[in-house]
Amino acid sequence: MKKIIPYLFILPALWILTLSPAQASDSNISSMAGIVMHLKHYPNGNEKAQLAAIVSDHQTTAGEKALASALKNMQHKVSGSDANALQQLQSDPSASQQERELATILLGIAHAPSTQDKNKLKALMQ
Repeated sequence: MKKIIPYLFILPALWILTLSPAQASDSNISSMAGIVMHLKHYPNGNEKAQLAAIVSDHQTTAGEKALASALKNMQHKVSGSDANALQQLQSDPSASQQERELATILLGIAHAPSTQDKNKLKALMQ
């Protein structure tokens, strides 16, 4: 039993380290979609901490950083330089379809996502 215990700690760490950047990216989009799904005016403190972690992660794409930053700074709607960054992301051919779709949703929010946006967010969360 004593020989097994160290492996119980090592295996989860190895699993996390073997996540591909694409899997991490999907996870970031899913996490942000979940935050937006339940958004009421702006993200709460825990959600802002989660968004800050996404921004600081070295595997996060530039598009995801723009999305997380805009969402973190959101006050009822995305505005200013965050809105400009999301508008650029919408037309960026190197951005993923999920990034472009989430940018469009964020730019359209006034206080909370619409019912139509919530349906799109459910798909992004999977």
